[in-house]
Amino acid sequence: MVPNTNIRPVVDSVEVDRINYLNILLMVASIAVAAYVPFETFVLAYAVMGPLHYLTEISWLHDRAYFATGRGAWVVMVGTAILAAIGAIIPTPLTTGLAGFAMGALLILAAGMVFARSGMGKLGILVLGVTVGALTTVWHPLFILFTAFLPTLVHVYIFTGFFILYGAVKGRSFSGILSLVVFLAAPFLCVFMMSTPSGYAPTEYILKAAEPFDSIGRYSLETLGVPITRDTWLGFMRVMGFAYCYHYLNWFSKTRIINWHTVSRRRLYLIGAAYLSALGLYGYDYHVGLIALMFLSFAHVMLELPLNYRTMAGLVSETRRLVLRQKA
Repeated sequence: MVPNTNIRPVVDSVEVDRINYLNILLMVASIAVAAYVPFETFVLAYAVMGPLHYLTEISWLHDRAYFATGRGAWVVMVGTAILAAIGAIIPTPLTTGLAGFAMGALLILAAGMVFARSGMGKLGILVLGVTVGALTTVWHPLFILFTAFLPTLVHVYIFTGFFILYGAVKGRSFSGILSLVVFLAAPFLCVFMMSTPSGYAPTEYILKAAEPFDSIGRYSLETLGVPITRDTWLGFMRVMGFAYCYHYLNWFSKTRIINWHTVSRRRLYLIGAAYLSALGLYGYDYHVGLIALMFLSFAHVMLELPLNYRTMAGLVSETRRLVLRQKA
C-alpha cells in the first residue's frame, strides 16, 4: 500500500471555513486564559493535552511514512529524539554535545528526506548535515537555537504558523486569512495588550512544574535585549501559555480534516492506555511525568520535520501559482 502523503487533503470549503472560525475562537480563548493564569495555562496544557498530541500525531505520521522518502528515514529521526531526550534528562558535556550534533544535522537531513533524489544530492545533504551538526557543538547560538528553541517555540509557534499560512494561501478564503492575522497578532497581544492580574501568584507546585522551561524564557528575553522582571517574565509566560495551548487545540480541532483518528481499534486502545498512563505519571509527580514523556515529546518534533519542509515547499508552490495567475 502506498502511504498517503497529501499534506492538505481536499475538504469542502464550508467545512474549512467552519474550522477556521473555530480556530479563531480557540486562539482568542487561549490568549484570554493565558493572560489570566499564564503559568497554569502552560503547565496544564503541556501535561493534559501534550501527551495525547504526541501519540496521535506520531500515529498519523506513521501511516504517511513520516512524509519522508526512504524506508529508514524514521530511524534517524527517532535516534535523534533519543539523543535529545538523554541530553535533556542527563545533561553532561557529552550527552548535550551529541544531542546538539544530532539535532543540527537532522534539520538538514530532514530536507534531504523530502527533496533529495539522486545519489549525489543525498551525499551533499549528508555532508552539509554533518557540517551543521558539528557547528552546533561549537557555536553556542546555534546550539541554543536547535536544542532549546527548535523543540519548543519554533515547533509550537513558527511551524504552526507555516501550516496556517499554507492553508490561507491554498484556500484563498477570508476565514483563512483572518485566522492567520489573529495568530500573528497573538504574541503582541499577550505581551503588550493583555495583562495578568496584579494579585496573581502561582503556587509553588506550578512554579516548580514550569521550572524546566525557565531557560527558554531567559534565552528569549536576553535575545530580545529585554531585562528580566516580573512583568516581562509574565509576558513571556503568557506567550508560552498561548502558544502551547493553541498548538494542541489546533491539532484536535482539525481531526475531521486530517483524520488522525481513522486508525484501527487496537491502535486507539493502545493510544488511550498510553495517554491514561501519561496522565497518571503527571498526576503522581509532574517532574516524573515530564521525564517519562521526554522521548515522545522530542520524537513528535523530529518526526514532523519532513512534513514541515513539505509544507514550506507547498507554500512556495501555491504562492508562485497565485502570482502567475494574477499576471495572466
